[in-house]
Amino acid sequence: MLEIKDKKDCTSCFACYNICPKNAIVMKEDEEGFKYPKIDKNKCINCGLCEKVCPIINRKSEIRKNYERPKIIAAWSKDNNIRLDSTSGGVFSEIAKKIYNEGGYVCGAIYNKEWLVEHYISKDIKDLERLRSSKYLQSDMQDNFRQIKKLLETNNKVLICGSPCQISGLYNFLNKDYENLYTLDFICRGMNSPKIFKGYIQALERKYKSEVINIKFKHKIHGWHNFSTKIDFKNGKTYIGGRYEDSYMIGYLKYNAFMRPSCYDCKFKELPRKSDITLADFWGIEKINPKLDQNKGTSMILINSNKGEKLFEAIKEELSFEEIKSERVFKENVCMKESVKETEERKKVFDNIDKFTYDQLSKKYFPEPSNFKKIQIKIMNSKLVNSIKNTLRPIYRRIKGDKE
Repeated sequence: MLEIKDKKDCTSCFACYNICPKNAIVMKEDEEGFKYPKIDKNKCINCGLCEKVCPIINRKSEIRKNYERPKIIAAWSKDNNIRLDSTSGGVFSEIAKKIYNEGGYVCGAIYNKEWLVEHYISKDIKDLERLRSSKYLQSDMQDNFRQIKKLLETNNKVLICGSPCQISGLYNFLNKDYENLYTLDFICRGMNSPKIFKGYIQALERKYKSEVINIKFKHKIHGWHNFSTKIDFKNGKTYIGGRYEDSYMIGYLKYNAFMRPSCYDCKFKELPRKSDITLADFWGIEKINPKLDQNKGTSMILINSNKGEKLFEAIKEELSFEEIKSERVFKENVCMKESVKETEERKKVFDNIDKFTYDQLSKKYFPEPSNFKKIQIKIMNSKLVNSIKNTLRPIYRRIKGDKE
């Protein structure tokens, strides 16, 4: 029987929930807003399947023989609309389109009616707009592993995009590698608390006196590098906050203030990776090859398997791309190999999560910058300053003689 003694030993991948033959496991939300398995001992038959599929307990590396070192590619969609509406370069959308056009299914993260995130299996390409783009909070996987297995066993193609721990949990659940299954993961910085995110949205709804109707993280209205959060409201108003102004992104990126306990000691930052393809923002591409950064979003593609290589070959005509062999990639994308550090602010936030409102928590433990600082940030992220920086950057590198 699965027993979670330390919360760092559970990622909420939902593999145990999906495998239980007696439905003895429910996923219960704790005081921090994260879900953990709870076992009904009256239903449990002690079959041990929940322990066997747990990706923390069982790594099961024998299921897949992926590349020890992935092939690294910088890319973006040639469709500018897809590129600009995507978190990075739009590669996920091009892969998903390929699967849809072949009559397959796509499983990925969407916002539900409460503006929390859950995984959803789609047959309709019209769902692609909902599936694309990062959602910076923990997703509820529900019973998708069971549904995926049924689809695979009836010879349907399935593409799933999830966090590394979710993909590892899926392979443990399936206990084999189906030829008609294609897996994508991403370089994950950490999963944030749905409870905190709900408080953030409610705070904005109070401020704007209206309901949220759309959320887009890393909107490119001020460029890819600025991490703009754009939220639209029913009354026609819009909130836009950059990475240095928006309280939620400040709490996430600066203070590591509300991530799942397992994310501070992630067990899935390893090579070889479990998925066929890993996708990410290609941070540092302007230092490696400035021509591949137009501040519109550049994807990093890690090709991890033969199947992943074939999938890339099938969509590469839809992409502008270049293979990257620089070791600097690993230096610039730290989260590929390292977990973020747990902070004092995290403890303070969750010690007080039920005592204070989101606004109060933010002001005390992950404060926004002063008005003067906000003006400085806006100037530094203006189109004029960004244009000057983009012009001067390659000149500076030539003068400096910057080497990889």
